[in-house]
Amino acid sequence: MGISTKTRKNLWGKSGNRCSICKTELFAKKSATNEVNIGEECHIISEKPNGPRFRPNLSEYNNYENLILLCRNHHKEIDELFETFSEEVLQFIKTNHENWVSNTLNKAVDNDKEEQPRFLARITTGKELLNIVHNSHGYRTDYDQMETEADAQYIGGVIQELIDYGDISGMVEAYDRVQMAFQLNDLLKDLESKGYYIFGEQALEYIGFKEGDKAKWTVATLVIRKIENL
Repeated sequence: MGISTKTRKNLWGKSGNRCSICKTELFAKKSATNEVNIGEECHIISEKPNGPRFRPNLSEYNNYENLILLCRNHHKEIDELFETFSEEVLQFIKTNHENWVSNTLNKAVDNDKEEQPRFLARITTGKELLNIVHNSHGYRTDYDQMETEADAQYIGGVIQELIDYGDISGMVEAYDRVQMAFQLNDLLKDLESKGYYIFGEQALEYIGFKEGDKAKWTVATLVIRKIENL
């Protein structure tokens, strides 16, 4: 019985279409109209009595556990140098390679997530706004280009006021925070009356000056946009 389709897919998927030894891409385009496959599904323990690393009475020679994905050159090398490439060595190479594929893909996915644009929710109540700035260790702010000095002074004052609220919110009693939320509600109404919406979020972020010396800090992101530009 040959290698099943399920086993073949499992082997190629976990190996990432790469040789387990040299990491060469196995199935790729040679040109715009031509594809080449140099990958081979190789037995770790040969099913032939005179084959490399043969072990009798193995219940299944064509299962996933007994296969390793290699390029043609390394397939030939492991079979000719079978004493060097023992069963244990090939199992180690296979496991190490598949872990490399998994870790590489997971890292790429995580990096891609970090690079995705972030969509901030519009803040509609003073309580929501206070929750974002409350106990924040840092602030990230943005705003549309101001056309007049009066607008610049107004938006600059709003941003500074929000930061001040965040800085003192952790030092006051619950009663005072309720009053602060009420005051921020008025601030939101005033912003909207002047043609602005505010968007934001609070999130934990890794921040540090040196690699390996990073810690999670609470960061408030606040973005003020002109309604006419949305």
